[in-house]
Parts: sequence; C-alpha cells; structure tokens
Amino acid sequence: MKPFITTFLSLRQRSAPTRYAGAVLLVCLSFALRIALDGILDGYPVVHFFPALVLATLWFGVGPGMLAVGLSTVFALPFVAPGDDAMPWMQQLITLPDRLAALPAKGWTGPVLFVVISLVVVAIIAALHDALDTLSSAEREQAMLLREIYHRIRNDLQSVSSLLTVAEARAGAMEAGELAKAGERVRVLGLVYSSLQRLQREPFVPARTFLGQLVENLAVAHGAGRPIAFTVEVEDLNLPQRAAVTLGLAANELLTNALKYAFPQGRAGTVAVRLATEGGSWVLRVEDDGVGLPTAEGPAEDSATTAGPGKTHRAGLGHLLLEQLARQSGGQVGQISDNGLKAWLAVPVAPAA
Repeated sequence: MKPFITTFLSLRQRSAPTRYAGAVLLVCLSFALRIALDGILDGYPVVHFFPALVLATLWFGVGPGMLAVGLSTVFALPFVAPGDDAMPWMQQLITLPDRLAALPAKGWTGPVLFVVISLVVVAIIAALHDALDTLSSAEREQAMLLREIYHRIRNDLQSVSSLLTVAEARAGAMEAGELAKAGERVRVLGLVYSSLQRLQREPFVPARTFLGQLVENLAVAHGAGRPIAFTVEVEDLNLPQRAAVTLGLAANELLTNALKYAFPQGRAGTVAVRLATEGGSWVLRVEDDGVGLPTAEGPAEDSATTAGPGKTHRAGLGHLLLEQLARQSGGQVGQISDNGLKAWLAVPVAPAA
C-alpha cells in the first residue's frame, strides 16, 4: 500500500501540462459517470464530483485541484437546473442559461456549498502536502546525517584497525596475537556498520540479508579452501539496529572460534548458523560438528574450556565479550560441548519490532 500511495503522490512532480490534463481527465470521467448513472443520481447534481477534485488535488497539486473545482462547478450546472429528459443534450445546453436565470435563490444553495466545501477540502489537502514535504525533507536530512555518521565511524574503525596492525608488527609474539584478535574484531565492527549503512533507509535491518552477508564474508576470510560447509537458517525478522550490531558481533565471535578451533589439521565439518524467535527472545545459535572443547585446560585462548556440558572452567576474551554483549542487551549467552560446540546468544525482542 505504501509504494502505491507514494507513486501517486510523486505525480505532483510531473510537468504542469501533465498535471492539469490529469485533473481535467478526472472531472470528465466524473461527468461521464454522472450521465451514465443519471437515473440513479437524479437529484444529486454535485456529489459525484467530490472524488475527482479530491484525487486531482492529492495527486497533482493545489493548482490542478482548483481547476477541478472550477470545472466540476461548471459541469454540475446542467444537473442543478435540469431540462426536459426528452430534450436532446445539445438543446439542453443551449437553453441552460435561461434555466439558470429562472432558478430561484434557494436553488443556488447546493452549488455554493459545493464550491465552499471543495475549497476547504483543497486547503486541507494542501496543508497535508506541506506536512508531507516537510517530513520528506526531514527524512532526507536524517539520511544524509546517518550516511555521514556511518562514514565517519567506518573511517575511525579503519584508523583503529591500522594502528592495531602497526602495533602488532612491533609487539612480541603473545601481544601480537592479542592485537591481531582485537584488530579482527574492529574490522568486523566496520563490516557490521557497512552493512547497516547499506540498509539504513529501512526502519529495521532485515536479519536474513544482514546475517547472510556477514556469514558469507567470514566464510571467505577464514574458511576459503577448507572442507567446511555452512548452513544459514535465519527467520524473516526485522531487527532494530542496536540488536543487529549485538547479534552481528556475537555471530563473528562464535563463527571465528568455530573456524579457528573446531576443525584442526584440515578436518572437514559443518557450521550451522541459526536465528529465530524463541519465546520473548531472538536466539542466535552457532553449532559445529568439530572437536568440541577439551576437558582440561587447553591452549585455545578465545574459547571457554569445559569439563562437560554447561560446566565452564575458564573463559577467554571472546567469551567475555559475548557475556558483555549479553549484559548490555539484557540477554543470555551459553554453550555446551556435545559432538562439537553448540553456542547461543539470546537477546530480548524489542517491542517496536
């Protein structure tokens, strides 16, 4: 419905001859309809012209609307002072001035009210047009500001990533590894904001498109040439941008860990990414059929080490980041090691979505 309305409102941007011709056509169609329904609309000389002048003003602007009011008033005169039904239409038009002159003052009440009400309707629609133009201008300004904000954020993130890369080259082995991980997270955050920038015209972010692009980029970055299959099942959701950022960062952490640690030494496997509404939460699940988590302290610093399903001994930086995302969003995070690693993040559904 919205594109339909928007399409017709955009007719106001057409050339003046086109708009005025459209108004004339609407009035002529109303006049033809009145003649065709003369037996049904007998005694209602002007009511059928209201749709024409309303649509003319709404679609083509105030000027064509005023023209529609004038033409409708003129075309209504033969029905205000009707002639003999047996008389041909041409003869009725010739004798119309005499019939109008003989019309009592009370007979002009209807046409006068029609003109007054029509002008009020045109004025109301003109005010509506002004409000829509103001809103459209505000939306364009907001979109421009958002583009500028996203552009600056992306540039700032690129600068931070470059600084981390320089620091990594100068640091020792252990520090370089941590700096590399931090730089990767910054790059993913930049990817998230780039995706949001492409989708910013919508009030919400389409989850299927957003997460699909993110998984595809991570698969190319970390899984290219490896025998790892990806499955993505995302419910057709519209996410607020805050939730999209949270889920995007969480998906990066979980996918990166799966690609780094689940399939060592070229092992084949599958990584499944799912997002669905469960109860009152959006639940992101990343599951793999890899080696799972070791039962003792292991070297993987970016993952949680467990001694059994749900029993966590040590949490790395990645898991701490997930816990922080869960706290900020009021959600929950968890994982179990069972024929691979199954991890999830639940984010409360925003009422507006």
